[in-house]
Amino acid sequence: MAAVIGHLEQFDKSVEQWISYIEWFEHFTIANGISEGRKVAALLSVIGGKTYGLLRSLIAVPKPGDKTYKDIVEVFQEHFCPKPLVIADRFRFHKCNQEEGESITQDVAVLKKLAQHCEFDTALNATLRDRLVCSLRSEAIQKRLLSESTLTY
Repeated sequence: MAAVIGHLEQFDKSVEQWISYIEWFEHFTIANGISEGRKVAALLSVIGGKTYGLLRSLIAVPKPGDKTYKDIVEVFQEHFCPKPLVIADRFRFHKCNQEEGESITQDVAVLKKLAQHCEFDTALNATLRDRLVCSLRSEAIQKRLLSESTLTY
């Protein structure tokens, strides 16, 4: 029997995100030459008892092993990473203001993170620019930025 490359911990949602765990698992299967046909058994063997029990409660078939690998990943994806509501994310984005003691660089980072699921698409840079100007605590900086005719982000 060949030596196993790497080690997988049980999935723990309090420690990591599902998307990161499944990416890690994918690398593990490639490194260890685990075939597509054995991925279900491999995944069910490493996710841990708590996560396995959760899977049993989330699916309608008698056993998790009866599902395809893709189906299992999708079930967990829907459970652990539900699709965000764009309107709710945009609300949080537009309500965000620079915190006291927060630098402009930190404010920009917060706004970028909040914009991730807002689906601003091609309007992203203009929206970030506008929100940044509105979110600033310093009226002097706001006035200076508002006087620029070609302010870009």
